[in-house]
Amino acid sequence: MAADDRAHLRSPVLSASLQRLDPWRNYIFIIALTLTTFLAYRPVWHGTPLMDDDAYLIKNPEARTVSGLIRIWAEPQTAPEGHHLRQYHPLVSTVFWVENKLWGDSMLGYHLVNIFLHTISVLLLWKILRQLAIPGAWLAAAIFALHPVQVDSVAWIAEIKNTLSGVFFFGCVLAYLHFDQARNRKAYALALFLFSVGLLAKAIVAMAVVVLAILFWRKRGRLQWKRDLQPLIPFVMLGIATGLATAWMERKFGDAEGVAFAFSFPERLLIAGRAFWFYLSKSFWPSNLLFIYPRWDISAQIWWQWFFPFAALCLLLLAWVLRRHWRWLLAGYLFFIAILFPTIGFFNVVFFRLSFVSDHFQYLAILGIIVPVAAGAETLLKKLGGTQRVACYGVVFTLLGTLAVLTSRHSVMYRDNGTCLRMILEKNPNHWMSQVIRAGELTKKGDFDGAIASWETALQKSPPDVPIRREIYRNIGDVFSKMRKLDEAIAQFEKCLSISPDFAEAHHDLANALRRTGRYSDAVAHYESALRLDPRSVLTMNNLGWLLAACADPSVRNGARAVEVAARADVLSDGEDPLVLHTLAAAYAENGQFAQAVETAERALQLAEQQRNSVLLRALPDEISLYRADLPFHER
Repeated sequence: MAADDRAHLRSPVLSASLQRLDPWRNYIFIIALTLTTFLAYRPVWHGTPLMDDDAYLIKNPEARTVSGLIRIWAEPQTAPEGHHLRQYHPLVSTVFWVENKLWGDSMLGYHLVNIFLHTISVLLLWKILRQLAIPGAWLAAAIFALHPVQVDSVAWIAEIKNTLSGVFFFGCVLAYLHFDQARNRKAYALALFLFSVGLLAKAIVAMAVVVLAILFWRKRGRLQWKRDLQPLIPFVMLGIATGLATAWMERKFGDAEGVAFAFSFPERLLIAGRAFWFYLSKSFWPSNLLFIYPRWDISAQIWWQWFFPFAALCLLLLAWVLRRHWRWLLAGYLFFIAILFPTIGFFNVVFFRLSFVSDHFQYLAILGIIVPVAAGAETLLKKLGGTQRVACYGVVFTLLGTLAVLTSRHSVMYRDNGTCLRMILEKNPNHWMSQVIRAGELTKKGDFDGAIASWETALQKSPPDVPIRREIYRNIGDVFSKMRKLDEAIAQFEKCLSISPDFAEAHHDLANALRRTGRYSDAVAHYESALRLDPRSVLTMNNLGWLLAACADPSVRNGARAVEVAARADVLSDGEDPLVLHTLAAAYAENGQFAQAVETAERALQLAEQQRNSVLLRALPDEISLYRADLPFHER
């Protein structure tokens, strides 16, 4: 029997064997990629909060309750900590609420969840590309998992917005593709559900509609109204509504307006063109990655800045001309620009105060680059044979290993504020936000003079934007307060209020400083102003209640008002804050309700013992003795 005949007889057996091995090969790939991804992010497993992470983490006792969870969904203008929201992300806040119940302040859990969500997105992407029969699905998934530009989304706790919404984005696309194949109503309903829920994590999920249209065009060469577009109408309507609401909230609650955002349309074109090439270059050559990039100076009068949008337009025209032969080029371009479009400069984004670009803006957009490149690489590999093919696979795996190492090295920047600051200042020393971070670190170390110098540098280099300037003035005032230079602190808080009279936190801080200088009546007035602007601030209620109950100046004391605000603070803290109970007891005593004062003070003492609050443990026994003698407590 000839050799060719023997090969023919063995081929069905060999084919069946390969089919049996295929699931095992998939399991090995999934396990290997998952382990590699988790290990690549090993430097941030125990990382501490960065930047505005604290504004998202559930630290306020009031927000840890069921009522706090309800407010997360019912009050889009109020964050869990009482800060302004940049956007309405109730699903993200709910995840943080649940995580707080699971592991409290331990950062390991938060980071592992973020990495886990990123890994789920990677595997869903792999599944989608396999279903679309796009070559190199495994390679695209591996690059997406390990590319260093993803570190900003995966290692930064606040950017769970990206990893969480990514799961819903890919899940929606996968479910819709099932519907497109079988016209199954359950698959359609699942896709619409995932799309709707995903929008509550981040509005970028709305771009799944555009992505689906691009995928159908790439697959079939044209779009049909009834088959391809009509079923997407509910998705489009939801996406538009969410996009408009998000843009409005960015301006209303995130202060994404003012001088820092006053760009003409030509200037926005310049920003978009330059951002396009920035993201494209980082996709192919991820070097000098930063937590915060320098903010460009944009001017329509500088001729060379027009090169960026012109070159982007030329690339689009080239992709259009070649669409018949290289459809993937236009599809990848459209995918890339569609996902970037909301954050590329045409709409105001809060982050633009710091920089016009950030790695986390291209978390999903980078797929427009990765997928065509991986498909092309896989197609080329299959054409090679023997030694050449083995060598090329060696190059591919070397590339993936390099990406994993780069990701691990870059994730070190996100380990803690000190490391992040040092690495930012090495590459971006003149950026005002770098000085802000540095000032915060110096304040923690007790270097108040150095902190003030950094704050003043930040003030000089920051854009003339009210929300930025008021925060800087307020922080300078806080440092002066820590230095016991109260007159200087008061001057800074007054500067802050002169440009932003409705800034509740500045009223509160000014009241604290005035109180320490003995200007009690003025302090009460500013506490009341702060409470009027932020009626849920437990801290303001507590400080105002204590001053009204225990002030050394009898003309300032007001027992009835003290009981009113302290009781409200106790309700908002669920009766679990010994400091608030301490204030409420003093308020009861000042109002002549000594039995309630004793009972409340004893409850505060029990909680203080549980929490080992040494200050209250020293103060409360003497105060309880006064209340039992029907005497109020007054400060000297």
